[in-house]
Amino acid sequence: MNNEKQIRVLVLDDDKFMLEFVSHLLRELGVNEVLVAEDGKAGLFVLSAQVTAVDLLICDIEMPGMDGIEFLRNIADQSYSGKIVLFSGVDPDLLKATERLATVRGLNVIGTLAKPVTVGSLATILEQLASPVRRNSDLSRMRQIFNLEEIKQALLADHFDLFYQPKVAVSSGHVTSVECLARWRHAHYGYVSPDSFIPVIEQCGLINEFTRRILTKSAQQLDVWLQQGLDLKISVNVSMENLDRFNLPEIYEKAVGDCNVPIDRVTLEITESKLGKDFAQTLDILTRIRLKGFGLSIDDFGTGYSSMETLKHMPFTELKVDRIFAHGAAEDLATRAMLESSIKLGKVFGLNVVVEGIEIKADYELATVLGCDEIQGYFIAKPMSPDEFIKWLFDYEKLNYKH
Repeated sequence: MNNEKQIRVLVLDDDKFMLEFVSHLLRELGVNEVLVAEDGKAGLFVLSAQVTAVDLLICDIEMPGMDGIEFLRNIADQSYSGKIVLFSGVDPDLLKATERLATVRGLNVIGTLAKPVTVGSLATILEQLASPVRRNSDLSRMRQIFNLEEIKQALLADHFDLFYQPKVAVSSGHVTSVECLARWRHAHYGYVSPDSFIPVIEQCGLINEFTRRILTKSAQQLDVWLQQGLDLKISVNVSMENLDRFNLPEIYEKAVGDCNVPIDRVTLEITESKLGKDFAQTLDILTRIRLKGFGLSIDDFGTGYSSMETLKHMPFTELKVDRIFAHGAAEDLATRAMLESSIKLGKVFGLNVVVEGIEIKADYELATVLGCDEIQGYFIAKPMSPDEFIKWLFDYEKLNYKH
């Protein structure tokens, strides 16, 4: 290894905290120059502005606007010759497929990193470069994203806020519901996305208390909106780690009931790729949750391992088609075919079908033509604070429903 080699790394991620965290790890491991970009377009600009070549790209796949796959296509067209590492919180199979795609395009992918990123995984990547890795660094003080004590303090101080992303009904164009998304209001990093803290919460056994609080906050906000005359429903994400106790239906029933909100206005979203730890227990809990009146949504549909079996046995009321099967579907025949098949499958099972991740008008119009029930994504609106959502909703209804 040439210890005199000065490695230049460009990190792409739309999460401000993740950019700073990975940059910090790289510098601890001996990388002298770290560049950052918050989306694909910014990444292309940074690359075009360089006089000296960038040796390594660490590229997230999921980014708004130009995502990681589009970014890779662009740099392949520009004959980028440096090494590439892909990282994301998406399903491992999806990450692997992206790696194969980049390789087919002639790019030099030397590995993948799953989130949350660790100092050990980064050190292993850097060993493949002519880069001095500081093995004498005090790696014990390096944190995997956030530590347990920080999470506990944030929970005690109530530093987790909710943002709301609307879903629009295709039949009427009206906003019918909102997805409630947790954000950590961090003193240093601003709002931190769930990818950066949920894994720690799950690993440390705090996910049940966290989810109960988020469900309660979501129901309290819905109660306010219902009293204001807004005809809305909400959806709240539930971790598979929550499905470890048979009294979960009663816990959730009480959380919503205490807020004077009708349970049938609340849908719980569960990620498909994480289903199936203990099938019998999962089926028991989800079936009793349905009996309580909750809606049940299978989230990120199509990215798991047994989609047909899951739909056949689990008591879902809604299917959310993952953005990977919607983004660019209007231009790509294969993506369109997957989107169309997913929507048709959901309708066969009698489910409410939501297409998420819609960012452009052409994809919105296609999803509408293909027969989905609701659409969610940046083309409609980004996640917003309660006040921002009310203002947006007023403007949206005024613009679209003039009399």
